[in-house]
Amino acid sequence: MKTKECKSGISMIKPTSFYYSESEKIKLNWFCYELSMGIYDEVNENLGKRLRKYKIDEKAIANFSIYLSKKMKDIILQKLSGRIEKVYFSYEMVEFYFSNLSDKLVNKMLDAISKAWDEQLRVCEICPTRCVSEKDAYCTMFDDKDLF
Repeated sequence: MKTKECKSGISMIKPTSFYYSESEKIKLNWFCYELSMGIYDEVNENLGKRLRKYKIDEKAIANFSIYLSKKMKDIILQKLSGRIEKVYFSYEMVEFYFSNLSDKLVNKMLDAISKAWDEQLRVCEICPTRCVSEKDAYCTMFDDKDLF
């Protein structure tokens, strides 16, 4: 029996999900796009099989990843402005989107999200684009038509 090949975040999530106009093609939105792909890959790879038992397919995981990374944008802005001390992930973020998951699976989702976040930050440390420190700057990567 052949196992189903999992689709990657880059094939499931498009940059157009993170802007509606030219003025929204900013580096912080690109950061959120990359974060969404990391969340998708981590969740789908490690929990996809379990989630399918709850009738949650790759498209639903991709949509959740987009939702969550956009939600994180507000939290990142609060952190940058000094209104909160730490970036956080809460079970409410997962339960709002997937209300029928067990507590154990919600915790595993949060672990996967945290791992994707940590990986994103590791990549950002060496990336010259500076998506967070130059959060409002125009991001030319949104104009790369090979990503659409």
